[in-house]
Amino acid sequence: MKNVCILVAILFCSAAVADALILTQAATCERCLSVGALSCGPGAVFSCVGQTAINNCADCNRWMGRCAVYSGFTFCSL
Repeated sequence: MKNVCILVAILFCSAAVADALILTQAATCERCLSVGALSCGPGAVFSCVGQTAINNCADCNRWMGRCAVYSGFTFCSL
């Protein structure tokens, strides 16, 4: 029973973290760094890896970004 309780607790914690995940991209690496990104993924647009300033669509809008939700994932384009 103890193992089941631990497994359920891990699942709930994992779901909470997944709900808080905001996938953020920007036109420049500098823009990513301005929202606290640890690094910038390469490409036509930069993926803001590890950003800390944007936690929801309201934060995205405050940074003058566009927010969208697709299949349970929240995307912020700066």
